[in-house]
Amino acid sequence: MQKKILPIILLMFVVFASECDAQVGVRSLDYNTRSVGRGATGIGFFDSPSLMLSNPAGLTFIKESQINANVIFMVPPPSFKNYTNNNGVTTSTVLNDKDGEATLYALPSISYIRKFKDSKFTIAAGAFLTGGMGTDYELNHQLYAEPTGSTNYFPQVYRSRFSIIESGLSIAYAITPKLSIGATGEFIYTQIEFKNPFSMPPSVLRGMATSNMTFGQMFAAPQNQPGDTIVGGLGYKELTSSADMKYLKSYSFGGKFGLAYKFSESFSIGFNYCLPISLNFEGGTANLDMTAQFKNASARAVRNYMIVFGVSQQQAETMVHQTFSQMGINITEGFAGEYKIDNKFSTPQSFGFGLMYSPTCKVRLGFDFEFINWYKAFDKMELTLTEGDNANINKMLNAGGNGQQPLTVDFPLAWKDAYAFKIGGEYDVSPCLILRAGYAYNTNPIPEETVISILPAIIQHHLFAGMSYSLANNWIINMALEYGLKNSMTASDPSHVAFEYNNADLGLQNFLGHISVSYVFK
Repeated sequence: MQKKILPIILLMFVVFASECDAQVGVRSLDYNTRSVGRGATGIGFFDSPSLMLSNPAGLTFIKESQINANVIFMVPPPSFKNYTNNNGVTTSTVLNDKDGEATLYALPSISYIRKFKDSKFTIAAGAFLTGGMGTDYELNHQLYAEPTGSTNYFPQVYRSRFSIIESGLSIAYAITPKLSIGATGEFIYTQIEFKNPFSMPPSVLRGMATSNMTFGQMFAAPQNQPGDTIVGGLGYKELTSSADMKYLKSYSFGGKFGLAYKFSESFSIGFNYCLPISLNFEGGTANLDMTAQFKNASARAVRNYMIVFGVSQQQAETMVHQTFSQMGINITEGFAGEYKIDNKFSTPQSFGFGLMYSPTCKVRLGFDFEFINWYKAFDKMELTLTEGDNANINKMLNAGGNGQQPLTVDFPLAWKDAYAFKIGGEYDVSPCLILRAGYAYNTNPIPEETVISILPAIIQHHLFAGMSYSLANNWIINMALEYGLKNSMTASDPSHVAFEYNNADLGLQNFLGHISVSYVFK
């Protein structure tokens, strides 16, 4: 029977792996329905295929070979509210108060555990869509208005996609009948996409506008006021470009290690450690469009010329065009270009502890604790742009174009370390039916200074319920429901990301359905 089932599972493995590119969402607390039903406790419970990721040493104590196919269905509806601002000064006027799209995501996984008769070794193989996130909004942005300065906005797409697929092999070794060690070697595929207005300080424009002034200095210098006799700057503290970054992929290797000790059928403990993994995304493209920003800048420059020279608006527009031409800016070429983009950051190291205690033969209780080192991993995303095809943008940046030095932009994250606490249990109603329930709490890793609409991983409280039902012929169906209670946070003022996030409110809740089918070889 085992030989008949295995090819079916391998086919499912291929199908899942090929579809994972399109399946993203916030990271699950666990990757197997059985564990999720009891509060995602799994480090000290030695009964789930997800031990490959949570504690590979526990595989030793699974009694029979088995195959498990698991799917998580997730709907994480976000919400966002922000206010207009005057060059960084927040007003009381609401700019957006919207819910993002409640998109359905599916996170599949598949695993196979092989027991060897009279051997101290147990092996396992699997593929898991272990994390990611996705948001979809259409939001107003003050820069994208017609005419300039009006409240007739053209909504902009705010979209993110981030997914991590871990596939690997695990091996566990029984040092004694009660003590086991284990390790998982992983191949990790990661994909990331962003589409949203992207803000930068004027200092990023390092190209020379005149013999003694960069474009960044010109954009940042104060605007003219009535009575001025010399043309001044444009008065910006922030510049914004539409950005569409896609096709960024990373291929990496990682590892997890575990220790398991089973005192008896009533009590067991486990420990795990996950290595940090560098993610070097390459081969992406970034479409930057600064048309709206340059249009806004031209309007400010026209105002400057009207004040200093006392000319009409039409005359001032002609003078501004001539001035930009003298600076090497050809307006007819526009301000939109495509770049090659690379991106660097990493996944965090983590370690955890878990236990299982069975006060009666029908009841099992669990507790897990986990530390996740986001502080070191998610400090920033390092974006590097090269081979840009717009001469105007390259001229102002003095970087990014063919033959020029790369443009490197650090996108701030500054996440904090997080701690997760999970409790849960299960009850044998009958030999065929098991009921489960649990609760998990994790600290929020995102600081107020860098919270943004497209990275909403802020949920802290989770409720779980689940069940398993054993069918004839060694089949088991597992089901679970998970609710991530809505959490809200307010961004700092000023935000370290962009003015549009000053004092903004972000909210997220999550609804998840888990289902898996297992076949146990007996």
